[in-house]
Amino acid sequence: MVGHPPDSVNRWLAVWDVNSSYACQPEQGEGRWLWAQTAMYALARAEAAGLDAIGANARRFQLRAFLIENIGPTDAPLFNPDALAVDILAALPLRLEDAAEWVTTWRQRPPAQILALRQCKNLLASAPAIRGHLSVTPTAEALDQWLALRERLP
Repeated sequence: MVGHPPDSVNRWLAVWDVNSSYACQPEQGEGRWLWAQTAMYALARAEAAGLDAIGANARRFQLRAFLIENIGPTDAPLFNPDALAVDILAALPLRLEDAAEWVTTWRQRPPAQILALRQCKNLLASAPAIRGHLSVTPTAEALDQWLALRERLP
């Protein structure tokens, strides 16, 4: 792309956009998995070039959840709902206890704490789509607790 250095965030996000778009098109058939894998590579390169991890993870989780919901889960870690739930929980910047405490008075919180609460909400956005595909595990229970809190997050 003209005007962008080879390792520019915008260049890699453009590659992400094209490939994730193809991954979401049913007419791509089994090729959707390959488009998704290429999109994930581009997103990892955008992150390496400076894209913030929260933003990258939110995009990553949304595509994974969409494919799990629309094509079905697989045993591959990238498209396994249990693995996605683990990844979502690991990416959250707060402990559940802190978020539950802060959410009651979020309007009076410092901007950094409000941002952390908002990041939790964004990272959890794809979780409802995979909830029905999860195994009965402590991870699923932890995700349920976060989902119960999500509606109250700013």
